[in-house]
Amino acid sequence: MNAARPAVLQLLPRLLLPVLLLGMACMPSAPRSPASAPPGDDRGTGQAPTGGKTRVTIVLGSEPISANPYGDSATPVYGMWMHMLEPLVYWNPHTAQNEPLLAESWRPLDEYTWEFKLRQGIRFHDGSELTAEDVVHSYTRIRDDPESKQRSTLAHVERIEAPDKYTVRLTTRTPDVALPFRLNNRVIGSKAAYERYGPGEADKHPVGTGPYMFKEWVQGQRWVVEKNPNYWNPERRATFDEVVFRWIKEPQAAVTALLNGEVDVIPNVPPQLVDRIQASSSAHVAATRGSRLMFLGMNSNYKPWDNVKVRQAVYHAIDRQALIQGVLGGRAYELNGPIGPGMYAYDPNLQPQYPYDPAAAKRLLAEAGYPNGLDVELQSPNGRYLKDKEISEAIVSMLGQVGIRARLVTPEWSKIWPDIQAGRVPFYLVGRGSVEDPSEYLHQYFRTGVTPRLGFSDPMVDALLEAEQKEFDPAKRVELLRRAMSRIMEQAAMVFLFQYEDTYGVSNRVQFRPRGDEYIFAWDITPK
Repeated sequence: MNAARPAVLQLLPRLLLPVLLLGMACMPSAPRSPASAPPGDDRGTGQAPTGGKTRVTIVLGSEPISANPYGDSATPVYGMWMHMLEPLVYWNPHTAQNEPLLAESWRPLDEYTWEFKLRQGIRFHDGSELTAEDVVHSYTRIRDDPESKQRSTLAHVERIEAPDKYTVRLTTRTPDVALPFRLNNRVIGSKAAYERYGPGEADKHPVGTGPYMFKEWVQGQRWVVEKNPNYWNPERRATFDEVVFRWIKEPQAAVTALLNGEVDVIPNVPPQLVDRIQASSSAHVAATRGSRLMFLGMNSNYKPWDNVKVRQAVYHAIDRQALIQGVLGGRAYELNGPIGPGMYAYDPNLQPQYPYDPAAAKRLLAEAGYPNGLDVELQSPNGRYLKDKEISEAIVSMLGQVGIRARLVTPEWSKIWPDIQAGRVPFYLVGRGSVEDPSEYLHQYFRTGVTPRLGFSDPMVDALLEAEQKEFDPAKRVELLRRAMSRIMEQAAMVFLFQYEDTYGVSNRVQFRPRGDEYIFAWDITPK
């Protein structure tokens, strides 16, 4: 199991200085027309039926709910899109810092303005050159497109400008020291292609700068991309001619597909299936501590979740170690606050804490006016996260022991996640991935009015989050974030549960090094 990533505190000053381009890869003038892959099965890294193409098949934890690259808010889907469309910067978990990608450098011009300098000579799949206008177009869609589920990333950005062909400036209403972290999975598409196809058709023909080009999406079955022969970055160059993304809901079926050679990498292997993979001659397990934060959301816009004592009672009612050991076979790590080790501003001694204490839970319920308990509905995904339904069933049992009679409901992910985002779910199990610097995540869930996901509002939290967003002194900013997280704990705004061990099943035909942030990139997979 990999050790936790180093604290980002030491690295933040580097983000506030220009990151200089160390080298520029040569760029062919225009891409060739992609060869059409023949139809055939989706079996692993075997050859396609004709043409001798190599193929890798990856199972993801969730399928896109939209063809719009900004119409989803799920880490596995971000990773899928980043094969085709790329962000300005990207997070490297092995160095624990943001690194240049489409941008060669970035810096704050003042506390309200960030400037990004683009690499020159980068080409889209159709041969046109990436310019600042493409970034302006893409970021404007993220902020203003009615279908965008990533709007909160740029909602506070007043101006998105291109002062010259290779320079982008973002001006925020309030200072935002963590803005580069918000952008490391926000991808850039071609403005010209969008205008050529028109709003109704453009997303069916995504044109990016990535190492792979879109081929097809068969909803409920697969998303297929093929190698971009003229890709600019040798460090992320395609290692296979074709990548097939599949969605297999049942873990048992995913493991069977792996062992049968139908797929090459599967996520979220349940503990009880690890030995089956390890005992096989065709696959093995690769694991690392994951960054996803799993929690119970209690939306304060609905009773009884507007009562802090009820929220605290739920916290005391949950035996997190029992979930980890009993349901997950020890393949998870207890969370004692909003973030985990290796994340910016993490404090292992954050207070207050809520140990498992059923007696305290019952007392708090009585003090809240529910001496005879209460009835609630808990919504949980089923198959989106490892053993999510089983975890929710165990939580229902724990709640019942203190008088909270919870009825479990398991809608499809395509229903529950949009409802959570719209603030329509009072009580739910969900996870938050892609957290390095916690600022965006904390603002999304705990700052008044940013999103309706939790309905939480607290003047002290608002003030502290506003202050951290404008504090460019790293030590002072860490203190503000920790104070905000302590207040969030006081108010029991969520029940923070655990981080998974990210456990992957990997075909013996390939090599794969897990990142720890749930992204599965084809360039991190190589044939043996």
